[in-house]
Amino acid sequence: MSITSMIFLFVFLPVSLAVYYISADRAKEYVLLALSLIFYSLGSPDYLVLFVAAILVTVLCGRLMASFRGKPAGSFLMILGIIFNAGLLVYYKYTNLAFIVPGRVSDTDLTARSLILPLGISFFTFKAISYLCDIRSGKAVLSENPLHDALYLSFFPQIQSGPLARYNEMEPLRPESKVTSAGTVSSENRLSMFRLQLFSEGVFRFAAGFSKKVLIANILANITNEVYAAPFDSLSTSYAWLGAVCYSLQLYFDFSGYSDMAIGLTQMFGYSCRENFYYPYMTESVSKFWRRWHISLSEWFRDYIYIPMGGSRVGGKGRVYFNLFVVWLLTGIWHGASLNYVIWGLGFFILISFERLTGLPGRIKTGWGRALYRIFTLLFINFEWVLFRAGSLHQGLVHIKRMLLFRPNELSDLRTVFLLKDYAFFIIVGILLCFPIVPWLDRKLAEKKVLHTVFEAVVLILTAGAFLWAVSFIVAGQNNPFAYANF
Repeated sequence: MSITSMIFLFVFLPVSLAVYYISADRAKEYVLLALSLIFYSLGSPDYLVLFVAAILVTVLCGRLMASFRGKPAGSFLMILGIIFNAGLLVYYKYTNLAFIVPGRVSDTDLTARSLILPLGISFFTFKAISYLCDIRSGKAVLSENPLHDALYLSFFPQIQSGPLARYNEMEPLRPESKVTSAGTVSSENRLSMFRLQLFSEGVFRFAAGFSKKVLIANILANITNEVYAAPFDSLSTSYAWLGAVCYSLQLYFDFSGYSDMAIGLTQMFGYSCRENFYYPYMTESVSKFWRRWHISLSEWFRDYIYIPMGGSRVGGKGRVYFNLFVVWLLTGIWHGASLNYVIWGLGFFILISFERLTGLPGRIKTGWGRALYRIFTLLFINFEWVLFRAGSLHQGLVHIKRMLLFRPNELSDLRTVFLLKDYAFFIIVGILLCFPIVPWLDRKLAEKKVLHTVFEAVVLILTAGAFLWAVSFIVAGQNNPFAYANF
């Protein structure tokens, strides 16, 4: 079950919220755990038993580790838990996929294989590993109730595509964490007011993410799917560029839209959720791009792969770049066991290593030089997304070749013009929303109370209108699965 589906919007979500909020505080986590298991059973019924078994094994290892902290048995249990979870991921995600063979994996093969993947197995595995590692290192302060651990691993807003929260973040937010003065308001009223404020923030965030996903990502997917399904010989330069740019926008609004929805849902149930995107296409360099894009994944690889290997504090530079190589190789393989994903990951490794070696763009002193490097960065990222989207390495390289070497095709060029006319509004809106216009205006108008109130009202009205428009698309049956659901 997708969180953009009609059954989720009009049945599961309202019923879940009603049941949750009428439950006693001491029962809320039990209710959330039950709702998460129901959500999983509706989305991946064939793997519910496996999912529950994985949770039980992981929590059992974690709890036993806590009792053996500082002893060899604790390390053994951590390794056992990691092997168990990583083994499930490898088995279900990679055993039937071709690897290294240039005869590659077709789109049909990938689709057929992805249909039998347990829901959210990659994100569950990474959360399980962080849970075990944080217990072993003492970073995780375990709850008295093991069911809290199970809720952390199964929490339904984050199970499908993240963000990758840490165990200590899975705590209900309290008024004191946001409200600094109570005045004469009672503690019960403060709690109610705080929950209402958090809930309203969550609703707004969910609506914004839903609109991004349905009105931009889903619509631009029409262009992307058409271009990437076209025969190689029919690709003109303009047609190839249109497909590449639209996919860059589609992927961003699809995944960031999901993250916004996950954050919003998490807030609706009274919890916090880490940010996962921050205007990534505004980056100054390739290195900083990954501090803005899928932030929780970048931090996961940093904290559980890069730093344990020694990070940048090892003896020689060669070892630092080896550590980076391993991280990006694993990042590519995590997205899929085909050669285009491996090359995609290694491409980022090469550019990030280049920036570390040269000190770019920090050493560029002129404004126009920094602007040129920004353009270069965006072009490189765009080419990387071509490899990411392509059904094979060969298809991706041919697509990039068509982009770089001018090649006209009368039919393709004519089709490009038609698509631009039909989808110009959505492309322009997508490009504009890549800029931090709303936060910039919010800061500029912060001290002008009247204008700021008007600005907030306009943003609220536009978001509500976009959400209703997006819902009409879903009611009409126009919906696509999340692009990251198969990863």
